[in-house]
Amino acid sequence: MYSPSLMQYGQPEPLAKPRTLRAGPLTMLYERGFLRYIRLGNHEVLRLIYHAVRDPNWATASHVIEDEVIEQQDDSFHIRYSCVCRNETIHLRWQCEITGDRDGTIQFNIDGEALTTFQRNRAGFCILHPIPECAGQPCTLTHPDGSQTVASFPEAISPHQPFFNIREMQWATVNGGSAVLWFVGDVFETEDQRNWTDASYKTYCTPLAKPFPVTLKLGDKIQQSVELRLVAPDSMPDKTESKTSETVVSLGSSTRPLPVVGIGANYETLTDSAVRWLREANFHHLRVEVNFQQPDWPDAFRKAVDDAVLLNVKLELVLIFNQLANYELYTFLKHTVDPALIDSVLIVSNVTKTTPPSLINEVVPPLRQAFPTARIGAGTNAFFVAVNRETPPLDAVDFIAYSISPQAHATDNLTLIENTTDQADTVRDARRWIPDVHVSPVTLRPRFNPDATGNDPESAPDQMPFSTDPRQMSLIGAAWTLASLKNLMQAEARSLTYYEMVGEQGVVQGDFPSAYPDQFFAEAGMVFPLYWVFRAVNRFQGGHIIPTTSSQPLKAEALCLQNESQTVLILANQTDEPQTVRVPLTQPAVVRVLDETSFAKATLSPAIFWEESAQEVAPADEATVAFELAPYATVFIEW
Repeated sequence: MYSPSLMQYGQPEPLAKPRTLRAGPLTMLYERGFLRYIRLGNHEVLRLIYHAVRDPNWATASHVIEDEVIEQQDDSFHIRYSCVCRNETIHLRWQCEITGDRDGTIQFNIDGEALTTFQRNRAGFCILHPIPECAGQPCTLTHPDGSQTVASFPEAISPHQPFFNIREMQWATVNGGSAVLWFVGDVFETEDQRNWTDASYKTYCTPLAKPFPVTLKLGDKIQQSVELRLVAPDSMPDKTESKTSETVVSLGSSTRPLPVVGIGANYETLTDSAVRWLREANFHHLRVEVNFQQPDWPDAFRKAVDDAVLLNVKLELVLIFNQLANYELYTFLKHTVDPALIDSVLIVSNVTKTTPPSLINEVVPPLRQAFPTARIGAGTNAFFVAVNRETPPLDAVDFIAYSISPQAHATDNLTLIENTTDQADTVRDARRWIPDVHVSPVTLRPRFNPDATGNDPESAPDQMPFSTDPRQMSLIGAAWTLASLKNLMQAEARSLTYYEMVGEQGVVQGDFPSAYPDQFFAEAGMVFPLYWVFRAVNRFQGGHIIPTTSSQPLKAEALCLQNESQTVLILANQTDEPQTVRVPLTQPAVVRVLDETSFAKATLSPAIFWEESAQEVAPADEATVAFELAPYATVFIEW
């Protein structure tokens, strides 16, 4: 029997709940040493204040809190703790103090000492600003020399830092006043984290113009302070701020075409049962990377061709060239394949982060001749930031492509959920360059580190790689996938590709046990909860999406699809608390619930789950129906 926490988010032990704090008119959550969702009433002032140490490959060292003391009053608090940051090379201890005063002032001090000699790219504070409250808003920047400039938080995703050389920043709050951030101990600048689909702007130290990595010697000290204060508000919200108890989902009046949805290839042999479940999921295409740097690329390509035929899907080819593109393409085209099997071809390079113009000129004409019905595209095998900073020429291709992972910077559950909300912004901005946008692949964790300047330390053979996330087999995996699909589909992406077919990064475990049984807790034959989201969505291929709006998208999300004969509304609780979600429903519907009570049947007895979980719901006289969703539950409503 699985524990509730393992079903919810893939961990055998429950996570500590965040603590709610108040500093005068400000409310916030305190979680593992950091402050998040700092609000003035219902207005989010800051999303997160945290500190981090990042190594020369930009990997963030994990941290452990020690000697924590929390003194909390009704409208103030005082916190002290030690924080040890460590990975294979980093070892640093912070002494931390956070105070929240009755006037709304928050001060966060860190005093660090290197416990070994190591190199770091960053060590110190990062502050996240929320997108909805800040986008387009002017901000007054005070620089170290005392001069001031005014700039605006960008609305379109800024490819480069919008704010530089910051000692202090001030911007308007919802109540007619303003918020001020003041920094001591380093110079800060701001980047647009939507480049990596993080739902925030980030103000951080040290400016990237300064050389990095920097060597910290044993005993070296780092001291920094951040202060947030409120200035001249017209009014303060009532301390007894009411909390909205339910999320309301509304449906749009128009429809949009539904993008195609595919799955990633991998090396595991497909058994009969895996083939059965993948066929029933009705994916449109299978993504395969042909990396000419790898000597076994012909085997990977041939297996993908065979798997595509077996699953009755098209192929999404990703051709990754080196510097001998003509020869590599000639060698590839000698491997015969039915041209009708190829749906699209993405051209990328091992040498540059985005497709260079010379590569497009070399390979597009022969590819069009070899695959006359396929769409040919350019872009990147990495994050949106690559194409935003260096957009390839698109006049000779049909689409642009990039990948998405919500964990480029942080890995906690709250960040995971937050980072679905701005995936749509990447599609919106990419469609300004070319209307056909492919997002491929979407994975919970990054598949590789595009910013690494050297090799990552080798893991032990039994250590689960960072690219594998235990939440893949959990309820939060399904809830996150639903929210991601909703945002990318409503933004009118043309093609989406998610995850892999089988295994720890797949949609089903396959007929073999987990390779990391002490870290990834799936059983052989398991069908992951996110599988059922794809199975429901892909039944509507060729149909339309009806746009939905959630009144509280960080609590619950919804996706609505329609074809000539049927409509499905899929709801997902994005939290570890029960949620009430009210939806428009005026006719009888069939409802299926995927939560802790049905987890075992959905994952280990999938042959009977879909039929046996169906229940009929007849709405009363009201035009809406309220559904009670358990933590990270997904509910399928069909009529």
